[in-house]
Amino acid sequence: VRLSFFDLPCDNEKVWAGVMNLSKEPRVSTFPELRQRIAVYFDGDLRLSGLKAANSDLQRTGEFDFFGKVLPFIVRWAQQLPALRGLLLGGKLPLLRQNQRKSLTIPRELGVSLLANMLLLTVPPVLHGSLNSVSFAELLCDTSPQEVAKLEMFLHFFARLSEETAMLPGSIRIYRMVGVALQEQEWCQSQQPLLPMEVASEMVGFEENPELAHADFANMFIGGGVLSGGCVQEEIRFAICPELMLSMLVCPCMMEGEAIQICGAEQFSAYEGYAWSLTYGGDHMDSSARGPDGAVLSEVLAMDALDLRSGDDSLFGQLSFPNMLRELNKALAAFTPMDEESLRTHAVVATGNWGCGAFGGCVPLKAVLQWASASQCGRKLKYFPFDSDIGPELFALTQQAVSRGATVGQLVSSLCELRGDAEPTEKRASQCCEGSAVAGRPAPLEIRHPKLHPEHLLARVRSML
Repeated sequence: VRLSFFDLPCDNEKVWAGVMNLSKEPRVSTFPELRQRIAVYFDGDLRLSGLKAANSDLQRTGEFDFFGKVLPFIVRWAQQLPALRGLLLGGKLPLLRQNQRKSLTIPRELGVSLLANMLLLTVPPVLHGSLNSVSFAELLCDTSPQEVAKLEMFLHFFARLSEETAMLPGSIRIYRMVGVALQEQEWCQSQQPLLPMEVASEMVGFEENPELAHADFANMFIGGGVLSGGCVQEEIRFAICPELMLSMLVCPCMMEGEAIQICGAEQFSAYEGYAWSLTYGGDHMDSSARGPDGAVLSEVLAMDALDLRSGDDSLFGQLSFPNMLRELNKALAAFTPMDEESLRTHAVVATGNWGCGAFGGCVPLKAVLQWASASQCGRKLKYFPFDSDIGPELFALTQQAVSRGATVGQLVSSLCELRGDAEPTEKRASQCCEGSAVAGRPAPLEIRHPKLHPEHLLARVRSML
């Protein structure tokens, strides 16, 4: 089925009657009452255990009145959707379809209404198989500490807005970037100069530099598991900047050579910890510069990495040109400025160990590939190695290459040459080292050339440029 628009809940008579009923007297003042009213239009698990836990935590940490102030604000803004849809062309919310380079501008006041409807479970959980789920149902029920932390961030977003005297100014702009991919020969022959790279200290996050464009190490379904159990880089970013979730309504999953760029989303919450240790860190006042329309000048560049969990995650496999070409073009789509203004305001992109956690990517290789892609489209990088120790060696490589006038083509060609030195032996490491294979996944291949251990990759590239 080819869909062109997202179905707005106010077009569903049964659902909208239930939404309007949420504000009728007597006002909702308990969780059982809220569950009863939502059940009029929502069929599913409505324990609201996670919501209860988040409410309790927020009440302990400061002034938070869910039933008296926050819920009425959420309901009121959800109910304004029929009027606010008039801000859209034809009153419809268009999808940014795959393989089409298009953009969508959503006024932030409309965005608040859409997010309020998502939290109240009025939107269809999954409109189409190519779209991520936008249902809060699982999050509202989950009492896992890290899931409660994300829900606290969403509730804080609405609580903050309920205190504002004016609605959020400006718009959220969402771009589907496609059509910039290069072929192997074009990469290897590129004469674009490699650009300087700054390298951050270890254990420092992107949030330290809000003035930069930020890479989003995304799931192919934008937003990943922000509403369903995920709690790493992408999910945390979407929780502290809830307006990013508007992209989940309109962006089908990313295809090869595609990326999604989101501009104007403001950070409302701080956080502590990561993954299972994630906690809500309180209010955050976004210090980003603001554009003429009043929205923050933020850019989040979403790109999904190769998932090597069920494939060959050896350095030899990752150096295959189809794999490198895929990552080069994916990063190129993410880093390519959407217009001249974007390049002027965000000439530098903050990035890091993309696809190098659960997906099994090689940290130094991914760093070099991103450097090539950014240089190809005229953007510089600030690399955040976080818990990897590649920083000094990566900086030395980039300094030398830039001083010698090395090109993107020379860098990519060097990586192609190195694959010959990384040819695998006949037997796998699992045959030499008992227990080295992970269940359901092949053991890494042995590397014949000792200098091509991942730890030596940057030194080898440096010697070739």
